[in-house]
Amino acid sequence: MKKWSAGLAFLLMFSMVLSACSSGSSKDAASGGGESGGSSEKTVELKFTTWGELSADSVEKKLADQFNETHPNIKVTFEPVPGDGYATKLTTSLAAGQAPDVFLIGEGDYFKYVDKGVVEPLDDYVKNDGAFKTDIFQPDLINMGKIDGKLYYLPKDFNPLALWYNKRMFDEAKIPYPSDKWTWDDMIDAAKKLTKKDDKGKVTEFGFNATKWEYPIYIYLWLNGADIGNEDGTKAEGFMNSDKTIAAMEKYVALTKGEDRVSPTPQDTETLGGDSSMFMTDKLAMMITGRWVKSDLDKSDVKYGSALIPSGANGERASIIAAAGWAMNANGKHKKEAFELMKWLSGTEAQKARSEKGQVLPATVAELDQVKSTEVVDKPVIEMMNFAKKPISMRSANAPIFTEEFNKAMEKILLDKSTVKEALDEAAKTVDSKIK
Repeated sequence: MKKWSAGLAFLLMFSMVLSACSSGSSKDAASGGGESGGSSEKTVELKFTTWGELSADSVEKKLADQFNETHPNIKVTFEPVPGDGYATKLTTSLAAGQAPDVFLIGEGDYFKYVDKGVVEPLDDYVKNDGAFKTDIFQPDLINMGKIDGKLYYLPKDFNPLALWYNKRMFDEAKIPYPSDKWTWDDMIDAAKKLTKKDDKGKVTEFGFNATKWEYPIYIYLWLNGADIGNEDGTKAEGFMNSDKTIAAMEKYVALTKGEDRVSPTPQDTETLGGDSSMFMTDKLAMMITGRWVKSDLDKSDVKYGSALIPSGANGERASIIAAAGWAMNANGKHKKEAFELMKWLSGTEAQKARSEKGQVLPATVAELDQVKSTEVVDKPVIEMMNFAKKPISMRSANAPIFTEEFNKAMEKILLDKSTVKEALDEAAKTVDSKIK
């Protein structure tokens, strides 16, 4: 999922105080029954929100309409927010006690919202609902929604990161397509052959995108036996600045620098409209990203394929599952009805509806099995689910500190304002200082 604004953690700090002071808010009993806003004859009004999905015929809007048709005592309103403004609006509304009853959270922020106390635990609701079983979901995805042993999120959909390649560029260079036997070094060797320059020495086509987005970087570090923090996210020293991390990052950054570079710089990518745009216009041969690019790729004339992310030197693979989960407002008035809505938005019909366009994969077992039985082109994307690991953002409430300082270090390195070692040493020291 897209990462949200840097002010997210700051805004959430106020949500606990202000939401507690908001008027008209009543918490449900721990049994999951709770207040329903009056007698059964009255209509309970609920709101839910996601990022994007602004079109009138969006899947979420249709799901809201279907829910209203089948639940006469509940009226649901869908209020989407453009992606860039989602985090700010959600956290502001939480702080003011005016947040929607149900809202969508990206996997990278699961821990963060729970830590601030704005998300309702769902265990008692599930326990007291005999008709609802969480085993309909992929085990990895439902487990992602559990923090410290409690369930807070119901899966919406997911996308494992995989390697996507431009077939036309491979064909022109007469290079075999990526195989399951590829190592990271094999991929970079191919990227060198796929990178082209004009008569003036300017790179016109890049073999690979060594993006500054942290998820592909985390994967690369794991393949090299490194990470930016310890397992429980309480320490950066000796991890973010370990010899393995420094050595790996020096090789990674070198992909965007010098005469032999195979990757665009972040500035190049921005100038050329982003990696997807470069990929579709035959200016980029390979990129590591999620299946959300598929919709745009299918609208273009690019010939593409997907493959497993190449293994590291030790033969191991790694990926990250980008996912989204529905959360219940901990200060909502109608929690019993909100849980009904969450079940609908995560249920079988919703999973089928979203996966029809191919942008995301269904989070339920039966529906994903159906996709697996017919999928050919993107089969490796689904297989990458077997190699998924949890990044620091899914292991610790300290994640915002780690990611902020690591991204600052990357910016200094890419702008040649610091060496890799200097930047990571400083970042690790700052992280541990802030945690303490």
